[in-house]
Amino acid sequence: MPKKLLSLLRRPAVILLLAAELLVLSGALAVALRPAVTYEFAADTWESIAQTSQISTDENGFVGVSEMTDGEDILRTPSMVLPAGHYIVTVDYNYIPSVWEGGVERRSCIFFQSEMGGTGEKAWLNVKKGQDTVTLNIREDCAVVRLVAHNDGGIFTLGAVRIVQDMRYARACVWGWLAVFLLLDAFLLLVVPGSLLAGRDRELNACMFVLIGIAVLTCAPLLQDNGGTQGSDWAFHLSRIEGIAQGLREGQFPVRIYSMAKDGYGYAPSLFYGELLLYFPAVLRLLGMSVQGAYHTFVLAVQLLTAGISFFSFRQLFRHNKIALVGTVLYMLSTYHFYKIYWLSAVGEFSAMAFLPLIPAALTLLYGEEPPTKQQGRTACIELTAAFGMLVQVHVLTLEMAVLATGVFCLVNFRRTFSRPVLLTWLKAAASAVLLNLWFLLPFFTVLTSGGYSGMYVSADGNGGTIIKAAGLKISELLGWQKDHNNLGPELFIGAAALVWCWLALPIRGKETRRELHIGLWAVAFGVLACWMSTNTFPWQTVGALPVLGRVLTAIQFPGRYLTLATLLFIVAALAGLALLRRLHCGRTAAAVLLSASVLGAALFIRDYQSGLDPVYLSDGGQLIYAQYKNSNMAWFFDDLYLPDGAQESRDGFVSETVVTTLENVEITQQNGVTTLICAETSSQTQHVELPLLYYPGYTVTAGQGSVFKTPNGLVGVAVPAGFTGSIQIAFREPKRWLLADMVSLATLAALVVRTVYLKHKKK
Repeated sequence: MPKKLLSLLRRPAVILLLAAELLVLSGALAVALRPAVTYEFAADTWESIAQTSQISTDENGFVGVSEMTDGEDILRTPSMVLPAGHYIVTVDYNYIPSVWEGGVERRSCIFFQSEMGGTGEKAWLNVKKGQDTVTLNIREDCAVVRLVAHNDGGIFTLGAVRIVQDMRYARACVWGWLAVFLLLDAFLLLVVPGSLLAGRDRELNACMFVLIGIAVLTCAPLLQDNGGTQGSDWAFHLSRIEGIAQGLREGQFPVRIYSMAKDGYGYAPSLFYGELLLYFPAVLRLLGMSVQGAYHTFVLAVQLLTAGISFFSFRQLFRHNKIALVGTVLYMLSTYHFYKIYWLSAVGEFSAMAFLPLIPAALTLLYGEEPPTKQQGRTACIELTAAFGMLVQVHVLTLEMAVLATGVFCLVNFRRTFSRPVLLTWLKAAASAVLLNLWFLLPFFTVLTSGGYSGMYVSADGNGGTIIKAAGLKISELLGWQKDHNNLGPELFIGAAALVWCWLALPIRGKETRRELHIGLWAVAFGVLACWMSTNTFPWQTVGALPVLGRVLTAIQFPGRYLTLATLLFIVAALAGLALLRRLHCGRTAAAVLLSASVLGAALFIRDYQSGLDPVYLSDGGQLIYAQYKNSNMAWFFDDLYLPDGAQESRDGFVSETVVTTLENVEITQQNGVTTLICAETSSQTQHVELPLLYYPGYTVTAGQGSVFKTPNGLVGVAVPAGFTGSIQIAFREPKRWLLADMVSLATLAALVVRTVYLKHKKK
């Protein structure tokens, strides 16, 4: 072994690779070890750059605009020399915004400006504070940089400002590069021919290289400025990352409430929406990475995961490396996959696509021509647990579609389904998935069945099916490459058509050939059904009229989501066709046609996507990613699906149509997820106070006296006992039954790990 290692280290390519890694690590370490750059400026050092506003000093000694005026850049600091990196900026200010039409408050901000005139991200300041701390980026080393204050309209005066380089990110980069290089070197040792640990299957090793390349190619739009953060839902998902990071800072685990969301009222998508994978970018955010950088890293990680799982699944389906590789390329470069990643930024849906291929792979083990062996049943159980368990954590609506399709398949094959080995496998997989996810499922069903959050349904008056039908695609939209690419792409239909031709024209002989044909035909049948359900020709109005079940099925919101299943199923059908054509020695030609069409579709998508990119650089601070015209409130950009019934939102808070507060002279403050109520009750009667908190189960009095209730306005109310004087603290604390569910999930995970290790040891 030492001789082989020395021989490997003498190779020029290895020496060059290690030298490059050492150079990068040395550079990152040098940046992390240098002293942090710090600047402090007093109020009287701000320089006026206002063109129309009158600059003066207010009663606090702050400098700026002390009378209502229109917006413009008003002040800047003296010049600074700042190396590239992250900077924490703390500024004192007095801020009274004017409002747009409709009562929407304006937002003033600060930003870095280089000597070349380049403007960085804008940090919007919190109206409710007199001091705020934000994170700003310097993307390239600049000899002359200034901090500029922009008044968007209103009164805006500034005092002292402190600018400190955030070295956490620099130190995290060292560990990050080290981890990347260790993973890269380990990967090369496993796949490069002649290395110490390389496998014997050279074809499989070569496929691994292609998988890495195709995952990187899928992420090519992320390499552009602002790439990947232009989709319809990008702001919501970046908000989720920031909300999880803030919850972890406050000591929540798992995170249930985003305390900074909805302008400090708190929002709880975590109770309705699985987000286990988003803890990865949230931790990167805690280490100082920008929220956009954390999101981009997350997308790359998910694409690597998608490539690995889909190749593994297709290889299990067709027992052939090259066919599995073709299927992975088709899956990764499918227009609908790109559409979900970039046009919509649908994090839950493109993450779900990573785990869906495990389901047909497991079904082929359970529903083959012969009953499954004990080992096949064990493998299928693991795959089904992983697939459905992770769908719970990434996208419940995709889970619903997968359960529906799998349920229909099992019922059609009811004889095999209710045979002892298959039924036991299903029961074990279902129990494992439920127990592993009980920490999420119990809170989810608690709020879902409480009846207090009906906004997540398409319609509460029974016409949800009609709404869904109207949102369906036209049949013609399935077949081409439209500008938004909300379609399947012609290559998938060509592949499915090739399978049907093989079925009709070729003699089917041999056990393996029949197996491939059966897999393909099942995939075609369910793929056609999924396509139909995505269109406006499907009778969604009839489905929506069904009691209970109709309301669940119409929660899909957009029937086009069924193209997620159709994409996977038609790829499976295309691969089955390739497997049959391979036996006629024309599989390579067919694969070349499918891959060429797939690459062309991906190129057209990237071209259209590039033409719509906004060149404005987005901010790195959590409150900054909502900086949109007339929609820039602190942490405001969230949807309204998960609001408590009765909550009436505006752009600057929530409207209380019903008067709840009966106690006068009340002071309310909020910090780090804790709301403090200071009051004095002198009427010798129980009084009530409504807090600026959206009501979700779990809010409780953590200090002082009183009890929490839900107000008619969907907010948190506190009953103050008669004669009480002092402070009452209210914060979110998990109910005991939720804590018990957390422990059950942890115990189940530990038990499965121990069992897996034991079985491997026993096998050896």
